[in-house]
Amino acid sequence: MLFLHSMMKKLLIVILILLQSLFTWSQNSNATLIGEVTDEKGEVLELVNVSLKDYPIGTTTLKNGEYLLRIPSGRPVTVVFSSIGFEMHEEVVEAEAEEMMQLSVQLQSKQEELGEVVVGGQRQTSGNMSRIDPRSVGGLPDVGMGSVEGVLKTLAGVTSTNELSNNYSVRGGSFDENLVYVNDIEVYRPFLIRSGQQEGLSFINSNMVSSIEFSAGGFDARYGDKMSSVLNIQYNIPTEFKASAMASLIGGTVHAEDVSKNGKFTYNMGTRYKNYKFLLSTLEEKGEYFPSYFDYQGYFTYQLTDKLKLSFLGTASKNKYQFIPQDRRTEFGTFNIPYSLSVYFDGQEVDSYETYTGAFSINFRPNRNTILKLIASAYDTNEAESYDIAGTYYFNELDNDYGSENYGDSSLNLGIGKYLEHGRNLIKARVYSFSHKGGRVAGDNYLRWGITGKIEDIYDAMNEWEYRDSAGYSLPYSISSVNLYKTTRTNYSHQQFRFTGYVQDSHLFPIGIGKLLLTGGLRTHYWTYTDRFTFSPRFSASLKTGRQRDIIARLSFGWYHQPPFYRELKNVAGKINKEIQTPYSIHSVAGVDYSFIAWDRPFKFTGELYYKMLRNLIPYQYENVRIRYLSDEISNGFSTGIDLKINGEFVSGTQSWASLSVMKTMENLVGDRNAEGKLVGYIPRPNDQRFKFSIYFEDYMPGNPAYQMHMTGHLITGMPFGPPKSERWRHTGRFDTYRRFDIGFTRAIVSNGKNLTNADFFDRFNNFKVSVEIFNMIDIKNPSSYFWIADYTNQYYPVPNYLTGRLFNLKVRADF
Repeated sequence: MLFLHSMMKKLLIVILILLQSLFTWSQNSNATLIGEVTDEKGEVLELVNVSLKDYPIGTTTLKNGEYLLRIPSGRPVTVVFSSIGFEMHEEVVEAEAEEMMQLSVQLQSKQEELGEVVVGGQRQTSGNMSRIDPRSVGGLPDVGMGSVEGVLKTLAGVTSTNELSNNYSVRGGSFDENLVYVNDIEVYRPFLIRSGQQEGLSFINSNMVSSIEFSAGGFDARYGDKMSSVLNIQYNIPTEFKASAMASLIGGTVHAEDVSKNGKFTYNMGTRYKNYKFLLSTLEEKGEYFPSYFDYQGYFTYQLTDKLKLSFLGTASKNKYQFIPQDRRTEFGTFNIPYSLSVYFDGQEVDSYETYTGAFSINFRPNRNTILKLIASAYDTNEAESYDIAGTYYFNELDNDYGSENYGDSSLNLGIGKYLEHGRNLIKARVYSFSHKGGRVAGDNYLRWGITGKIEDIYDAMNEWEYRDSAGYSLPYSISSVNLYKTTRTNYSHQQFRFTGYVQDSHLFPIGIGKLLLTGGLRTHYWTYTDRFTFSPRFSASLKTGRQRDIIARLSFGWYHQPPFYRELKNVAGKINKEIQTPYSIHSVAGVDYSFIAWDRPFKFTGELYYKMLRNLIPYQYENVRIRYLSDEISNGFSTGIDLKINGEFVSGTQSWASLSVMKTMENLVGDRNAEGKLVGYIPRPNDQRFKFSIYFEDYMPGNPAYQMHMTGHLITGMPFGPPKSERWRHTGRFDTYRRFDIGFTRAIVSNGKNLTNADFFDRFNNFKVSVEIFNMIDIKNPSSYFWIADYTNQYYPVPNYLTGRLFNLKVRADF
């Protein structure tokens, strides 16, 4: 381990030196573009995106409408100016090396559907919602093939220690505490499939995305009933034909979008295929992997009249995971006492799930300031899990004497045993939803409202058991019978109704030092299962200064009830709790956004301090990579911490960022007592990860942006864990720190229709890029879970199940 830490430090120093060299080099081979952006009335515009077309280079205008952008010299480049509410504007410029060129433009306003808060001609953030540039997703070196969740995991307050999963924890909450919307449709996670190699594709197709908004807490009443976070995705409505195709060693995507000649009909379609076979081959558990994940999505709109628009979002996914294990060898322990576990397998696992989503919506705009929307959606999933896996294991202590001829070999056999895992699990679920949403702007006031009804129809049949034999004795040991180590059986039908509604009002007040935006709202929820109403008042305020420094100060406060979904109703034995409580949290969030100039380039610092009081929690624990709820128990707790992020042009014309989070989340199980009969008190929650540091870094070759580099890095302290079948208060051990670095190098062969080679074949493409990606660059072994075994004295040892190792991936992307 000391050798590994030493190698990591040396490699990180080399990487930092290289990045600093590239940073310094990039300052001396470009030209500088400066200017001002105004509207048709001559008023300056801030937060206008200024970028180079089809290159990872861009910036935004400051409060006075001015911008500064470093551009390649000695060649024509296209500068694109874009902002919500205005027509896109393009200019072609060419500058000499180190020339200072001035370019000021005027943008023309256009009519837009009511989306974010746009009042008084200014855009101002409310409810702690932050925007993420969708362009950052495309270059991400990510085993999820450029997933939106991959970008989220680099943000402050968001943690994930499993690269094979799209799940993430926000400020200590569980995966089930996160809301995800696509075009105002709530997205559901798979109910049955485990959070790992069986999970498959993310619901969100990043090729179709036009905007990404995310809040780690303190979000407005118009968003639903979850206790941690909200991710709001909007798919693009095309204005011209675009198409793309990507192929790599782990999968591929195809995407196309266009608008009809009369401008009334649009389509945005994409299909994806992913196969983790090469990636899973880096696991210590060797065998034959046959993962196959496929989905199709289509978003269609039709403008019936100037005031009436129809749209449809449809998705279909079919995923299958088959695994025939052979053997595994894992070495663990310490330098003084090293151990090894060897397992020889027989059997197989076959998992599959098919999911379909369809959503119709009608947008009616009776006048410029009002929009009314009706949505009808249906979600259908069929998930099956089947496995019979037998294993024979040999548990040994290793010889750690460097001078011994048997160094590294077994010096003492601690245990020999067998186990058999059996599962036949099935879930069929259908959720139907009908909702109305509306919004009206009146001067500096923005009123929103909505009401939704849902029908839940779920059938669940689970049959799991595990037999363990240690040194010829079945566990748990009995002199009169052969007992199963654990068993879970469920056969349950669930038909329930939910009704939700909200009203929310925002008002912008000009004051002496800037502008104050106040937002207040009330949300209510009724579920027939509990026969209870919940009421969630929420309030936020943001103050934007209007002087030399651009500062936004934010405060949020509110109740966030989360009536359980079906998963939370079951305990570890599969039994349903008929008297379940409704968990809720009270958020208090204070934040600041500070935009500033350094090295003649724009940067932004964001900081948030938060405290969440948690009540009526349904405790849970992790079983391997699956959440198991303790629905028969109840707990109260808290989560508190600070999130910091700085992003900007660390390299001129690119967007990079670094995030830092310090957090503590604890809970107290009501009536929980230890072995001495004393009340346990507060213990860490399962996602209590105290420290997290993440980076996302972009760079390009000075004077030639055709050569690009993207890197992500994570350092996250470990989660608590404990022995299987043990009391919750025993789960106070800690995983090792999660460390991972992924890097990608890209060469643009065609850029913005310009062929950068002499091969005529590439003339047909608008863009063509080839990338080499290195996943887990330093090849660190990160544990995802623990497999517990017993020695001849019946003492249990946690054996780490490690995640994927280093893998090289080749990726080709073409745009038409």
